[in-house]
Amino acid sequence: MTTTLRALPAVFSLGLQRQLAYRWNYFLRATFSALPLLVSWVFWGAVFQGRDTVGNYTLAGILTYYGMMLIVEAVSQPSDDDFQIAIEIREGMLNPILLRPLPYGLYRGALFAAGRCAYLVAAVIPVSLALFFLGRATHLEIGSLNLIHGIPALIGSALLQFSLTLCLSLSAFWLLEVSALIFLIYALEFLAGGHVFPLDLLPSPVFAVVRLLPFAYEYWFPTAALCGNLTEAAWKGGLCLQYGWALFFMVLAHFIWKAGLRRYTAAGG
Repeated sequence: MTTTLRALPAVFSLGLQRQLAYRWNYFLRATFSALPLLVSWVFWGAVFQGRDTVGNYTLAGILTYYGMMLIVEAVSQPSDDDFQIAIEIREGMLNPILLRPLPYGLYRGALFAAGRCAYLVAAVIPVSLALFFLGRATHLEIGSLNLIHGIPALIGSALLQFSLTLCLSLSAFWLLEVSALIFLIYALEFLAGGHVFPLDLLPSPVFAVVRLLPFAYEYWFPTAALCGNLTEAAWKGGLCLQYGWALFFMVLAHFIWKAGLRRYTAAGG
């Protein structure tokens, strides 16, 4: 345990140095991820023509939702971690990692945290500019932000996305190519995670089902928590489900890893 704790800061530092080498790639990625705000402004401006609210949202409220979504993505969205893990398994690059006194999950967790920190550094300018110009064009409800609810939900979102990514990537022990599975989950995250529209605009029976799925707690829940759109009871219940799903996928990843090692041939690397 002592050796593991000593190794984690070194892994994080090396991962951060490696990720910062791609800072311009992250900067451009963050810049282009902010462009859909313009589309959202035009689309929802047309939807709100002649009406003050849609569901529980005003135009300012729903644009604030999309603005906060950028922050959630910057903090918690994996950046190619899934494909890197699959490559390590497929090409035998696990060999030197298995010889180190560091659990693979913690090793990848430190690299994931390093990647998120590097992306945050690169995303600060484009995301801030996007929110600034959007705020000049229309009033954003920045004053209603709830950091007390939002920060634990952001951390839970990062844990959930990492654990789910780890489970998907470890399927490379059995599958030659995992990209189809990963893109399928990406599509589900996009539709059921609140990217297209806030999930609470769905009909009540559909929303009741969708909010039980893990995808809702990757993006919609932390964004709604940041925006202050959740009651205290809804926030506490959602937080329990979010961390419960994260724990479930972490335990599942542990068993997948153990089963996968029995199939691993250690060829190459």
